[in-house]
Amino acid sequence: MMHLGQTLFPGHTPEEQKRFLIWTLVLIVGITIVALFAPWQYVLGILLAILILLFFFRFITLGLYLMVLLYPFIYLQLFIGRDINVPYVDLIAMVVFASWALRSLLLPPHGGLHFIKQMGGGAKLSFENFPGLFFFFLFFAASLLSLINAENILYSLKYIFRPLTFFYLMFVVLPYNVINSKKVLLNVLRIFYAVGIFVALMGLWSILFSENSGLLRRALPLPIFGVPILGTNHNLIAEVLISVIPIGFILIWEAKEIWLKKLLITGVLLMAAINLLTFSRTGWIALAFELLALVLIKYRKNIRNYFELGLVVMLILSPLLVYGYIFMTSEIVRSSNMNRLALTKIALETFIKHPIVGAGAGTFVEQVAMNRWYIVDFGSPSEAHGVVQKLLAETGALGFLTFFSLLGYIIWRLVGTYRQTPEDSPYKCILLALILTSAGSIIFQLFNTSYFVSKMWLPLGVALAAARLAEEAKPAVKM
Repeated sequence: MMHLGQTLFPGHTPEEQKRFLIWTLVLIVGITIVALFAPWQYVLGILLAILILLFFFRFITLGLYLMVLLYPFIYLQLFIGRDINVPYVDLIAMVVFASWALRSLLLPPHGGLHFIKQMGGGAKLSFENFPGLFFFFLFFAASLLSLINAENILYSLKYIFRPLTFFYLMFVVLPYNVINSKKVLLNVLRIFYAVGIFVALMGLWSILFSENSGLLRRALPLPIFGVPILGTNHNLIAEVLISVIPIGFILIWEAKEIWLKKLLITGVLLMAAINLLTFSRTGWIALAFELLALVLIKYRKNIRNYFELGLVVMLILSPLLVYGYIFMTSEIVRSSNMNRLALTKIALETFIKHPIVGAGAGTFVEQVAMNRWYIVDFGSPSEAHGVVQKLLAETGALGFLTFFSLLGYIIWRLVGTYRQTPEDSPYKCILLALILTSAGSIIFQLFNTSYFVSKMWLPLGVALAAARLAEEAKPAVKM
């Protein structure tokens, strides 16, 4: 039995191997009993789910890598039934989260939760595994209070758990705990970079082979085998590139070979160019913020040289800026502006009616649908184009303040860790770039609709994991 345990669970203690074998036997007996009474389809489904869970239990970092690989492609979904569809990134996240929970329970003290490491041996409770839990709990409580004004309480309650609680557990807590070394962190960042290059090439292809023969062209997402895995709006390209471009700087700084640095720099320039060619106003603002912050923080000693370089770049980009101005004054953009203004007006009207707790979590589209003038002018109802409007309308001042307290905690911790990290630490530059990624992602969702999904929160969760690694890498203070 012990030999079998060593084969199946190498690297663990004999006691842990014995425990795993016992649980495996329990599973086998349980499946056998179910198989005697249940249809074969259910048995096969349960068996497949258990095998996948066990696979990620053994190779949990691989599950995280798959999440990062799929993080922006939320329209790539598994359709379970007529009204049930789940993005693959969410599905994988749920399985990996379950695997992490099992590992935390079954593998103390090697990676177990802090408050069960002693398994009842006088351990002190600790919430370190749940960063920002206090602030998230306040937001959760504010969302529950919004149910007071919700017409469909069950729908709003479901919305509070999915996606509101879901984003915190899957895309903040999970990467924070699974990324346990610089090697894993860099692998995650490399996958982010690869995804960014793929999205940039998608945008480049749409420009070069656009069916639009007119003057106004922009980078747009393309369907893959007929499936719009990224969506159809130009902003969806920009929001990915905004979160990936600073990560490209990390890989450039980490690269040792000159040819690799040049290749990575070329990729970053490609992503920056495609971001500009989306003509996403939010993409331009967020990119300008990231680059300006990078120069002021890391290269401020040579700021005069970068100012001169900036003038040269502006001169080179001047035709693009003129083109962008023409695009921004086109009928398409004017219609988009009117749509955003109408949605903002509805959000403010809803907030004025329920200023403290809002009209109910997840009810904004319903509020828009009841506005007949919006439907007449713009057709089907739309989500709020900005997290501020969304929160004020649905959860009122309480939801707005508590949500931004959570974001404030994340930025505060990242900046605080960065400032306390020594200049010669390998995490110094990593933290700087991930602060820019986090800030860029937050800025983007002030004007977009991806505020509770992986596209915004997974980069923030990875940034928090990097902060934890930097904190743990600090040399101990001698007494």
